[in-house]
Amino acid sequence: MKGNIGRNDPCPCGSGQKFKRCCMMELSPQASVASSSWIDRDGFHVVAPGLPPTQEQLEQMTKAYQKHIRTSPMWKEMVQEFGKEKAEELLQQCRVKPG
Repeated sequence: MKGNIGRNDPCPCGSGQKFKRCCMMELSPQASVASSSWIDRDGFHVVAPGLPPTQEQLEQMTKAYQKHIRTSPMWKEMVQEFGKEKAEELLQQCRVKPG
């Protein structure tokens, strides 16, 4: 597929972007893409080159993230406001998800 599409052709995924700015990076392993991150109302987002994380990696990242929250000042505030049981329940909703 890659050989039939030019860099400046419209991307076959239908995004409306040029192929070089869209799916070419996914199809070209030697392409280097800078990573970026941002926070919006849906949470913290990261885009980085490479394969998506495995389920095991997502679980490890989730555990590390939850541990970080438990050691932050925010955790004390959550426990004070909601009680320990409800704070634990809310913490379980803080999970790393693939994009």
